[in-house]
Amino acid sequence: MGTPETLLSHSEAETVAIAQRFAASLRAGDWVGLIGPLGAGKSVLVRAVGHALGIQTAMPSPSYTILNCHRGRIPLYHFDLYRVGSADELDFAGLEPYLDGDGVCLIEWADKIPERWPPHGWIIEISPEGPTARKITIRKLDVAEAGLKK
Repeated sequence: MGTPETLLSHSEAETVAIAQRFAASLRAGDWVGLIGPLGAGKSVLVRAVGHALGIQTAMPSPSYTILNCHRGRIPLYHFDLYRVGSADELDFAGLEPYLDGDGVCLIEWADKIPERWPPHGWIIEISPEGPTARKITIRKLDVAEAGLKK
């Protein structure tokens, strides 16, 4: 992976600020894989990115639907793969058309599908460091690491 940037957040508000700064670099067609345990703050980060992209509506986690689509100045496609057992199951959800689409894909539990990581992506790992503190590591993928064969 590219050179990681590691940040320490001491609160949810700091995590939101980190996500909003990161969102400023996102463009249509970008892909962001989020990795971390339950309760780490993946959904908090997704909502903050969404708000930074101009999404004004509620952004519930798509834990049961797998995908929620949101319209802002750039569309946001929010995937939650918690209940997905394998990359093959994503064929039913239709992941691949969104990866090169008109919006940004944010995929929670991306570590379940490393073989589908595209070359134009980011990985954000969130690790709890205490009750409210989080270590957030942001890395840009190298083309050699991409799992999705075009």
